[in-house]
Amino acid sequence: MLAHTCCRACSIQKISGLVALGVYVLLLMVGCGGTPKNQDQHPPRLAEAKLLASQGSYWFQRGCFEKAERYFYEALEASQLVDNLEEMVRVHNNLGAVALAQDHYVESAEHLQQALELNRLLKSTREESLTLGNLGSLAYKAGRYDEAEELWEKALTVAKKDSRKTGLAVHLNSLGMLKREQGRLDEAESLLQKGLHAAKQTKGPTLANSHMQLGLVAQARGDFADAEKQLRKALEIDKDAENPIGIAQDLEKIGLLHQTQQSWEQAALEFDRAIRLYANLGDMDKVQYIYELLEVNQTEGGVPESLEPYKPLLVFPHEFWESPVCR
Repeated sequence: MLAHTCCRACSIQKISGLVALGVYVLLLMVGCGGTPKNQDQHPPRLAEAKLLASQGSYWFQRGCFEKAERYFYEALEASQLVDNLEEMVRVHNNLGAVALAQDHYVESAEHLQQALELNRLLKSTREESLTLGNLGSLAYKAGRYDEAEELWEKALTVAKKDSRKTGLAVHLNSLGMLKREQGRLDEAESLLQKGLHAAKQTKGPTLANSHMQLGLVAQARGDFADAEKQLRKALEIDKDAENPIGIAQDLEKIGLLHQTQQSWEQAALEFDRAIRLYANLGDMDKVQYIYELLEVNQTEGGVPESLEPYKPLLVFPHEFWESPVCR
């Protein structure tokens, strides 16, 4: 994956495509945005490739996948011109993540397999771990859960050999999420606590995801107080990191938690904030979903607020909606 001097996990939803109705949080590894450090130390063509990939990462983390893809392809071309294996592996990995975010499974698999092939020459445990993690995410989204678990386990094993432990927290979170969905809550909590410890080294969205997943485990146990504590912590971290996708997810989960407890007015307040964020991110499937949750709140809970303010968000066909964030 692209990781000039830093690499972080980005929770992606397509923004709703990777998270089926908010049931789970899927993590893909992608390089962090911003201008690469020590860029002037690289030859001009390689510096150009890193800068283009960095721009791609910036848009990727904001859910602007088509824009991100354009930058990544330009970065791939620049890195191929100088035969820089490391950058080629990272960009192929990023292109695999972008393709998966757009439900292009075959294209995603092709890029990720290309990253693995090139890495056989590079012999980087870091890049191998990140690619295996993304292949696990691809298998998970395709419904091949046993394969996903196997790939995430391999990614975790490889990550432990990497001196920088890149991706360690992400793989632990992914496995913990899978165990939670299987109802194996003790195993899930153990993995997520380890993920939380590892994520404290990187902070940002990965750490937020650890807290969110632990919150969902607590909710499954019926410990609503701890669930809200963990989800609020995730929200705080995502806000500090200015991670809009994560913030929207956190608000949605908190709203669902209150709806489960029939705290209708509080749920409506959280959903109101989430639906506006999803609209700004251009995720109209999520807008529709949250709107339906608000309808339930108004019907079941007697929440007096009108749904009229939300209806303009639903007018345009989803395929013609462009996120203001991506303009």
